[in-house]
Amino acid sequence: MGVQEAGKPGSTAGETKNRADVVIYWGTNPMDSMPRHLSRYGVFPRGYFVEKGRNSRTVITIDPRKSATAKASDIHLQLNPNTDYELFSALLMASRGKRPHPSIEKVTGIPVDTIMETAEIIKNAKFASIYGGLGLASSFGKQRNLECVLTLVKELQRHTKVTIGLIRGHCNVAGFNVLATYLYGFPFGLDFAKGYPRYNPGEFTANDVLREKEVDCAFIMASDVGAHYPQDSVSHLKNIPVITLDIAPCPSTSVADVVLPGVIDALECDGTFYRFDEIPIYYKPFAKSPFAFTKSNEDTMEQLYELVKEIREKNKK
Repeated sequence: MGVQEAGKPGSTAGETKNRADVVIYWGTNPMDSMPRHLSRYGVFPRGYFVEKGRNSRTVITIDPRKSATAKASDIHLQLNPNTDYELFSALLMASRGKRPHPSIEKVTGIPVDTIMETAEIIKNAKFASIYGGLGLASSFGKQRNLECVLTLVKELQRHTKVTIGLIRGHCNVAGFNVLATYLYGFPFGLDFAKGYPRYNPGEFTANDVLREKEVDCAFIMASDVGAHYPQDSVSHLKNIPVITLDIAPCPSTSVADVVLPGVIDALECDGTFYRFDEIPIYYKPFAKSPFAFTKSNEDTMEQLYELVKEIREKNKK
């Protein structure tokens, strides 16, 4: 939603590798969650215009915790929890050459001089890459945090080349958003009840329809709702039929009435993954599906689709 409000001036990971001399990690800890990001793209590799690799880069981490990424950084801005929006706003003001109000130090825990110095480091960079993580969406402000940092990036582009990327959770998280946007015009929160796609976050999103008890059946595919959704939403699952399709036992499978075994993509079947920078990559399997009744999760869904069509045809008669 923040991207829809402000636009996303992004780039591929290769651009960061070859050009970025300032790398900023905000609300994410890739040293623990995605270590290959630093070693392959973000910090350590030698690029075409960054010949010395790590020695040619300034790494800044903005995180309330002293994480492993923060310890490996040149600069760590340890802001107070839930003050991301305020710090974004202060950096936006500093990037415009104005000094933030002294009260911002009490709110964010970051001295005004440090904020001014950070803004100057980014403005003087040849190419700066900002990577935001789940911490941005988890603190107060939610999508407005992302909207503000995107506005900050556009302001910084008056002085130098700056891009922003998102480091999200599990494998292929970007894939659904990209395909849903390509096929239906909207990235998530889709409703097909009227025969065509409608988009309204807060009304049609899965968390909200579960919390409001608007669904009488749930099909959960490769997503552990039981582990990640609030209790108010998850508690409704025990009152309705639940079907899960997953590769391993998890809280969602424990409440399911029917569990369909999943086939591991790129290991047991081929498929296209979308990397964290939304670049599609095709993978070939090195093993076969262990199940005789399905070749892939796509095959399972196609079989279910045909069965549903048969049932609907019988009901019409």
